[in-house]
Amino acid sequence: MDKDKLLTLIRDLAALPGGAGREQAVAAYMAEAFRRYAAKVEVDAVGNVYAFFGTGERRVMVSAHTDEVGMFVKYINEQGYIYFDANGILDERVLLDTKVEVVTGEGKVHVGVIGIKSRHLMTPEELARPVNIGDLWLDVGADSSAAVAALGIKVGDPIVYRRHFDVLAGGRFTTKAIDDRAGCAVLLAVAEALAAAPLSYTLCLVATTQEEIGSRGAKVAAQRLNPDIALSLDTVPAADPYTPPQQSAARLGGGPVIRTADFLPHALLGAVYSAKIVRALRAAAAGAGIPWQEDVFRTWTDAATVAYSGDGVPSGGVYMPRRCSHAPVEVADIGDIASTAALVEAFLRRLTAAEVEDMTNFL
Repeated sequence: MDKDKLLTLIRDLAALPGGAGREQAVAAYMAEAFRRYAAKVEVDAVGNVYAFFGTGERRVMVSAHTDEVGMFVKYINEQGYIYFDANGILDERVLLDTKVEVVTGEGKVHVGVIGIKSRHLMTPEELARPVNIGDLWLDVGADSSAAVAALGIKVGDPIVYRRHFDVLAGGRFTTKAIDDRAGCAVLLAVAEALAAAPLSYTLCLVATTQEEIGSRGAKVAAQRLNPDIALSLDTVPAADPYTPPQQSAARLGGGPVIRTADFLPHALLGAVYSAKIVRALRAAAAGAGIPWQEDVFRTWTDAATVAYSGDGVPSGGVYMPRRCSHAPVEVADIGDIASTAALVEAFLRRLTAAEVEDMTNFL
């Protein structure tokens, strides 16, 4: 898939609202798109979308998640201000004066602005205090709780960043939800490339749900598929002026990241990736002339639940660098995303059923 088509896919996918547990719009898009390439497409009870290719006995699962970080409506006061809580890991600082969308149970979208006390009125003590999500409010233009109710907004409705898309210089772009709509776009690029490929194993591409709150959808998918091996596609924070390389080695424009291990201590989630799959990914990249990067990172991905499902699933991870993590203005390089799609395609084309079987052996 060429870069222009891939960029258009990401733009369209990122525009969809899909907070964790409320990914219906993204799941519907992925199911429809998968049906262009796969004869068998399924959606399970938690919203995971599956596309199957090949008929071999061995099973390979490749996943990317459909959800994005966001919020839930928590309380609506008499003046019509909406208070909210996080749905996923948020840096409260990026919420200040940010445009968002509230999605009602009927699917209507209302634009709002997150507010905070005016800078003119803040004391030095207030300025020095960390931003607390409980101090922020959402203004949708209503002047009473009854006016909010008339819009169809209720407690529990999901909130996501306002949709936008801008192309920057040098092949870079900014939008919300690059994490992980870029991975979803890669799944579709791989589906297009391998639709007629003679695979000696069964390939299942899965668009998973609820990654941002503990990779719950991926756990369900792995339990359902019982794959022999798995590959997780996601994004990773890239180096920036404030982040030294020993904290984040990945850089924009450097190509896909092949990971060895990850772990986020406070969440008790992470994975140590299969040494055999890591070697095979490196060989596929070298064989296809694709530059790649390597890392060990303090985070988790869908591999955290897939790798330890059932009797264990040897897993690999290919990740795309992006800046401004979990913010409404994430930044990525379309070249990195195209290279990720090319690497995954090369890995899957080279892969044989015998190699899959060998990868299931730890020794």
